[in-house]
Amino acid sequence: MITRLEATRYRCFERLGIEVGDFQVLVGANGSGKTTLLDLPELFGDLLRTTNVTSAFLERRNGMPARAGNARELLFAGAGKDFSLAVEARLPADVANAVTNATIAKQRGEKARAAFAADSNRWPTHLRYEIAFEVAENGAITVRNEYLFLFPSVLAPERNGQVTLHGVNVDSNKNWLPVLVRDSRSGALFSAEAPRRKQRDQEAIDLPGNVLALARVLYESAAEFPAARWFFGLLTERAVFLEPNWVEMRQASLPGQPNTIIRSGRNIPWLALDLKNDEKAPDSDSTYRSERFADWIAHVQTALPQIVDIDVREREDDHHAYFRVTYRGGFTVPQSSLSDGTLRILTLTLLPYLRKPPSILVTEEPENGIHPRAIEAVLQSLSSMYDSQVWVSSHSPVVLASANLDQLLCARLVNEGSVEMVAGTDHPRLQEWRGGIDLGSLFAAGVLG
Repeated sequence: MITRLEATRYRCFERLGIEVGDFQVLVGANGSGKTTLLDLPELFGDLLRTTNVTSAFLERRNGMPARAGNARELLFAGAGKDFSLAVEARLPADVANAVTNATIAKQRGEKARAAFAADSNRWPTHLRYEIAFEVAENGAITVRNEYLFLFPSVLAPERNGQVTLHGVNVDSNKNWLPVLVRDSRSGALFSAEAPRRKQRDQEAIDLPGNVLALARVLYESAAEFPAARWFFGLLTERAVFLEPNWVEMRQASLPGQPNTIIRSGRNIPWLALDLKNDEKAPDSDSTYRSERFADWIAHVQTALPQIVDIDVREREDDHHAYFRVTYRGGFTVPQSSLSDGTLRILTLTLLPYLRKPPSILVTEEPENGIHPRAIEAVLQSLSSMYDSQVWVSSHSPVVLASANLDQLLCARLVNEGSVEMVAGTDHPRLQEWRGGIDLGSLFAAGVLG
């Protein structure tokens, strides 16, 4: 999971450095950088997929607007010519173990291997990925520096200093394991995390400045680069910014959709149908419903008690999937006639029941179009995605009242138009708060704005 995000001189952030957890609620005024922060995981994924980093910032994406109209808009206050981004992530246990075992094996001498194996504080548990960009006079964006290295959690990079690119000095830190070191002069140098053969002197790879070097890890051995390969997949395949067009969501879903949630949410009926048929035996009749599908319906009914039943079907003529909702009184409403609020509740409550949930899910203002009494069921669903990292933004006192202080990230404007992100536990106006007034009341009173 992602544990930290950093941005320097990027858009509204002169200097951003924030720790992130499994479930985060972003609060703050309009224009305070919430969307920019939520977009970072998907931005990293777009940068790694593209063959021209400029296009990730300046071109439309699957019907979505471009991130900026021109490259100058990406620079803090429109000034300067460079900006940088960084992300840290905790390695899965199997990946961390593979790297640790390989690092033990690389130690010279039995005594050194035994000492490293006995000192868990030296075992790699996290990775850090850094990119520095330059903006040319003609508006082209190029990669100046790119670093990926592994480190133990207790020996993490400095948090409060002025250094933004720790990879510059990675070779001088014996507790960090460099995987990718790239600068504009020397090219990109890869070092195997878990070498399976004797390593020869590596030669730097000369790459054009408009592509990221990390994408080349797909052509390297997964056994030798377990952390880098896992991280690449996390950002390019398993991070979703959920932003459905609710008018289009009334339409039946086309066949051939992915079996994981996509940004548009247009495959939700197929995911629900997959849930309905989960563990279905070949000889089951047409009325079969999985236990988890029934559990989902029961959860929806806590938000919409007037619903008696939910079904999802595949049309025989064109093989589109669609919902049918039955209400008290016996009348049934097809997906095309459901309200925005009902579609939002069906979509957001289904997420924790998916067989293949995304590793990272971000969405903005999930409370929109939903009655205050139903918001709690939606939040319960989002916070119950235990195999996923979920971040949401909100302007709702109801949402804030349901959040814990350590789940909050508070955006606030500081001097010269810069935005600062502050953890709820570090917010200066919440230091003396002891729960006498709920967070929703504090938000409405402007304490968190």
